[in-house]
Amino acid sequence: MDYQLKAILPLFFLLFIAKVQAQQELGLHFADDIWQASQTNPAMMNDHRLVIALPGVAAGFYHPAFSVNDALPSRSGTTFINLDDVIPGLEDSNQLLAGFQGDIIGAAYRFGDFQLGASWSVRGNAFADYTREAIDVLWNGNAGYIGETANVAAIFQFTAYNEIGISGAYSWRDKISIGAKLKLLNGFSDLSTDRENQILTLETSDDVYQSAFSTDYTFRRSGFPAVDGAYELLNGLQVYNFNTQSGNTGLGLDVGITANLTDKLTLSASLIDLGSITWRTEAFEYTTRGKFNYGGLDLFSYSSADTLNTQLLTEDLERIADELTDRLEIRDTTEPDYSYTTSLHTRGYLSGTYKLIDDLTIGALFYLENTQIGMQPGFAISGRRPFGKWVTLGASYAMRNGRFNNLGLNATGHFGPLQVYVASDNIAAAVNPYGSKNVNLRLGFNLVFREIEPSLE
Repeated sequence: MDYQLKAILPLFFLLFIAKVQAQQELGLHFADDIWQASQTNPAMMNDHRLVIALPGVAAGFYHPAFSVNDALPSRSGTTFINLDDVIPGLEDSNQLLAGFQGDIIGAAYRFGDFQLGASWSVRGNAFADYTREAIDVLWNGNAGYIGETANVAAIFQFTAYNEIGISGAYSWRDKISIGAKLKLLNGFSDLSTDRENQILTLETSDDVYQSAFSTDYTFRRSGFPAVDGAYELLNGLQVYNFNTQSGNTGLGLDVGITANLTDKLTLSASLIDLGSITWRTEAFEYTTRGKFNYGGLDLFSYSSADTLNTQLLTEDLERIADELTDRLEIRDTTEPDYSYTTSLHTRGYLSGTYKLIDDLTIGALFYLENTQIGMQPGFAISGRRPFGKWVTLGASYAMRNGRFNNLGLNATGHFGPLQVYVASDNIAAAVNPYGSKNVNLRLGFNLVFREIEPSLE
């Protein structure tokens, strides 16, 4: 069987254990005393002449359907799988968002009204949209769907790539700033569906309980090998290997603007991650289209006394798999010049901040992220103030997917030229990460030199 059925295993791997999509870092947007805030709007200008960004990391996981503790509770020191209590609470459609970003190195220099910067990051993004029926069938089988049709299709994308960015910003009279960041992208792994209207259903007859699979389903991969085990899934990841000859290249663009309407009020708008990656290296497309009726196996026919005819059982299973492949037209694309393109998940930020008093700034942010199933919104309010010259603290309260229950904290420490920053959109996850449905953290270091005095105009 040369269609490499084993390549479908990453779908189930993704749904259950993926921990790496660009995460909605809402609190970071308000941390305007660190250069990393420009990742949400390239028009944000530094407060120092020179910034050298040392290695930093950001990671997040957002799955409102259930937490790890919900699915893997512990009793008397023993952890067990408990989806019986989870499945009834699932929505018809459920989303998983996760992301990882490793900032390797970066620098920005400000001279006069201009600022130039460069950076290198490694990013991993994951997204999945799956049905309650898919989890139910996988866990409980199809007994609960006799006389019904269960939709078990999933939409997903798992992408890992390097990003080299060149940024520039210009400030006009300290009133209006515009900025842009051009990003050269080098992908090393992708696994994704190619459209929203995927069809993968299981129909169970109420007469003789015969099962019928109907499919019109396509997914692609590049960089992932055919997996013999889940542990091999990450073999395609070549972190820190920026190889422009790989063929998996693309361009990204960030654009933004800030306007100081008064000495106290500032408005900001930006679009982040406009662009795409074209995948050419080890690129395959897997398509299944058709209908297959399955009546089951009589296991008693393979046993006699205390023995089991495993050879005959294996032969019949292979025959069924071959018939399934033929009926459902499972094929892979093997042309050497085959390629496909995936879009980045474009994000939009619209915010305003107001200096309530000299040392306290409040703000509000509206956020949109474009995913394969449409726009995912977010909203946050924030307060931030410095405490002397050493520490600046901030807090945010955010809404995501209709849930206004995420309290975030961020802090920046200033120790001479060393700047230390930490930010989280959900501080409760720091206390109970496995019980949280939204885990988000960013941590890193900068070296800053020559603070710029604010204009007196």
